[in-house]
Amino acid sequence: MWRRAAIVAFLFAAAPLMASEGHAGGVHPALGNVLKALNLIVFFGLILYLLARPLRGFFEKHTEGIRSALDGSRAKEREAADLEAGARALASSIDGEAAALRARFAADRERVRRDLESATTRALARLRTDHEHALAQLELSFRTDLVAHTLRAARAEAEKSLQGSLTPADRARFLESVTAEGKGA
Repeated sequence: MWRRAAIVAFLFAAAPLMASEGHAGGVHPALGNVLKALNLIVFFGLILYLLARPLRGFFEKHTEGIRSALDGSRAKEREAADLEAGARALASSIDGEAAALRARFAADRERVRRDLESATTRALARLRTDHEHALAQLELSFRTDLVAHTLRAARAEAEKSLQGSLTPADRARFLESVTAEGKGA
């Protein structure tokens, strides 16, 4: 520490000498210029000596800051690359899931279509059977009504005919035979 103080004192002492031109005395002007140049070299050398360590510390600190900023930047760059790779993998898996969902949807749609067709076919067959059964019932009812109506009409015609031209005994016999036939049919 005392060495620095001595150098600083010497610099303050050399500064006025350098500023004045009278320190060379009556010496040749070329020698005066050499002494001035030597004084200037010593002055700036001592200034550099005194400032070298603080400047070196400053630049080392600044270099370390830049280095740590670069390292941080590289780490963030790696992290960004990892995130990008993760995003690409996620996008790829989403595309795969979307394709699987589309295939599943198509299979489900086909299954539902087949189920609907099957249910419609069964319902139509049941309706057809019910319709045929109802038609058969209506036909049976119509035939029964037709036979009964025909028998009534034939009986009425037969009675009318029998009352006009047959004897009562013929009429009774005819009536019995028609009634027996009607019951048998």
